[in-house]
Amino acid sequence: MFKQTITAGISGMLLALAVAFATPAAAGPTPEEYVGQVGNGAHIVPWGDLKLDGRKVVCGKRPTVMDEKLDDYGAAYPGFLILNPKLLGKVSTAVKLWIHAHECGHQFRGPDEETADCFAVQRGRRQGWLTADGLEEVCKFISPAKGDSMHFSGSRRCELMRQCFADPSIK
Repeated sequence: MFKQTITAGISGMLLALAVAFATPAAAGPTPEEYVGQVGNGAHIVPWGDLKLDGRKVVCGKRPTVMDEKLDDYGAAYPGFLILNPKLLGKVSTAVKLWIHAHECGHQFRGPDEETADCFAVQRGRRQGWLTADGLEEVCKFISPAKGDSMHFSGSRRCELMRQCFADPSIK
């Protein structure tokens, strides 16, 4: 009985290790592969070195690729973020920081957009860079967005973000 329990435990550990070290290629490119594919001046900012409007921002120990050709303000692949500095230059600091935190939310919470939104506003509130006025800037930024298969409409996302921001359990 004891031997079967140990064998089952070892089998379980091996299965967990196999899942943990599954091929990363299936999850997407590395930052280096991404930069190599897109070229055009895209570059990697190591974790801990990124500043947005003078404020240091991090997403765990993940690097950020700066890509002016990205067709959106930000994106995420497993293990790194992508930001478009040209588009970010057109929005307020609060919106920039929210975009970064939203993409970071995908790293820690998965692909769900509303979960990433909530992660971003709660992180901003905790870290002190997102105020109620800043949240309104974010809402003004995304309000025109129509819903699609991945996102609620901008106005619905704002309703949900306001609820997350107001959550009294966030310290």
